Amino acid sequence: MLTDEQIMLKVSEGDIGLLSTLFDRYNIKIFNYFLRCTYNKSLSQDLTQIVFEKLIKYRESYKQDYTFQAWLYRVARNIKNDYYRKEKSYKSRNHIYFDQTEQVYDPNNTIEKKESIKLLHAALKKLPADQREVIWMTKFEKMKYADVAKILELSESAIKVKVHRAIKRLRTEYIQLEKS
Repeated sequence: MLTDEQIMLKVSEGDIGLLSTLFDRYNIKIFNYFLRCTYNKSLSQDLTQIVFEKLIKYRESYKQDYTFQAWLYRVARNIKNDYYRKEKSYKSRNHIYFDQTEQVYDPNNTIEKKESIKLLHAALKKLPADQREVIWMTKFEKMKYADVAKILELSESAIKVKVHRAIKRLRTEYIQLEKS
């Protein structure tokens, strides 16, 4: 079985058919990443589609300086940032999305059934976007700090500090929700 990096190298050399393997491995993860950022299912589907279109368009720019996953999330993050830059209303739109109760797509549809998970997601919504992002990447996607550092263009130690602060704030938000 080929690694993601080996597949992407073959895609970058012109074997575009292999992109379907990467799509199968990552489309739900990328969709969930966007959903956690936007709280809008339709927008998340559109942004996910754009990510894979960009992979085809810019496939020759892939270098093995990054793991494929880190490179993919960097592309996704850039697409998200470009979208909001064009929107020019990121903060006002976020307030609208925070009030919605969209659920993360889960093929098994069992995660959201437990009350503690619902509280966790509600607490996550209360965090600033940058803190949600580092928690999502490191804890939910289980990305290495080094990869997250490359994606966010920060040092690995800065990522560790961000994660520590985000978890501390998440814990506070969770406890407050649990009490209410």
